[in-house]
Amino acid sequence: MNLDRCSINSITLRAARLQELIDVAVSHSVPGVALWRDVYSGAGVVSAAKQIRSAGLRVTSVCRGGMFPARSASERAAIAADNRRAVDEAHELDAECLVMVCGASTTKDLAAAREQIESGLRGLAPYAADAGVRLAIEPMHPMMIADRSAITSLTEANDVVERIGAPNLGIALDAYHVWWDVSMAAQIQRAGKKLFSVQVCDWVTPITGQLSSRGMPGEGVIDLKDFVSQADGAGYEGLIEIEVLSDRWWSESLENATRAALSGFAGI
Repeated sequence: MNLDRCSINSITLRAARLQELIDVAVSHSVPGVALWRDVYSGAGVVSAAKQIRSAGLRVTSVCRGGMFPARSASERAAIAADNRRAVDEAHELDAECLVMVCGASTTKDLAAAREQIESGLRGLAPYAADAGVRLAIEPMHPMMIADRSAITSLTEANDVVERIGAPNLGIALDAYHVWWDVSMAAQIQRAGKKLFSVQVCDWVTPITGQLSSRGMPGEGVIDLKDFVSQADGAGYEGLIEIEVLSDRWWSESLENATRAALSGFAGI
């Protein structure tokens, strides 16, 4: 796949400062970057937005909002306030979406956690709409249900999107989380134009850490060419993010990690 379809997620090059990430994208004619909030927290979002606009880059996503389940009203209020800040940051960056990592249950009651997630999204969607920000639910791999999200399939995510019915609520589709699902193809088609973000990495074994054991595109067992083709066939027209959380690649030099990420992407 041509690099003119590429966006580099900041977490892939975790050691890179924001300007270094921008320089990598510009020097390789990559049109977009995706930002975890920590990458611009030091200089501030206003400064980050100016840097990115000056470089002529798109911000394909900001990560993250969400984490809705909470034990108390005060915790819920703090979460809601942080989510509004995340929306404001996405607006300042003119991001194409704010990724929602919905949060794990704080008790053994998964149904209650899912209710809190849906309630939180319902409450946040109008605020985001007023800011011109799209919210993208990212369904997680089931192994992350205890610490990342109680939404662990694309089917569940589509259900929530359809029940809420907000025009600015859609899906962040990460190959790592959904590639295993027998219903993936049908659910990608179901999502259709509600696909707000598409992310690629690869599944390599053994899994040494459920969050940070991913491979660069082409290193593992996921048919990423088919994955992207299915998203495109459903109507997705955006850039494709390289989002690789990997202890192995984080230990490599910026140059080596960049080379691996972009050559892997080109092979999709």
